[in-house]
Amino acid sequence: MALNAAMLEVGTRHPVPLPSENFLYHCSGVKFELKSGDGYPGDRISYTSPSGTAFVSNQRIVFLPATTTHETSMDNGDPQTVNSFTIPHGNLQDQKFVQPLFGANRFEALATPVAGGSIAGRATLVLSFKEGGGFDFANIARKMSERIRETGDVPPYEEELPGYDGPPPEPAMQAAGGAPGYPDEAPPGYEHHEPSR
Repeated sequence: MALNAAMLEVGTRHPVPLPSENFLYHCSGVKFELKSGDGYPGDRISYTSPSGTAFVSNQRIVFLPATTTHETSMDNGDPQTVNSFTIPHGNLQDQKFVQPLFGANRFEALATPVAGGSIAGRATLVLSFKEGGGFDFANIARKMSERIRETGDVPPYEEELPGYDGPPPEPAMQAAGGAPGYPDEAPPGYEHHEPSR
């Protein structure tokens, strides 16, 4: 996981894709929280952003606060300011989607550190979906993480297949004296036996 390390495409609010990366889903109106430390006073570090956009790709999760621009996405001037956040799927554990009785639905996960990342030690990642879309986001993130754990490799981007409507209807077979849908004659080699009374 890394703070302020996601590059944005010029003139947009979309992250620059990594090699072989495809973004699958994104949600706006997301609250970001990252809490690390073991609970001892002075040992806890917390990063928050009240609103932004969360992206999920076949390789990682990216969060961009609403105020982030192309120029500020990688700005590390203030260590407590969140300009961007990124974490590979392989570094997320214990993912869950929480639907509280009151409040926004949340995606929660335990985030483990990335070599060369800006956060050392485990942290709890919480994304609260104030405008909806959390279920789909969490589902895609979970599927990508599971596939990476199963294969040990980043899954290629796969488009969803179109829905299957079944085979096209066959034209009704109707001969001069037959009923609709039934042939007039029996198939070759078929012997018809009348039931005995």
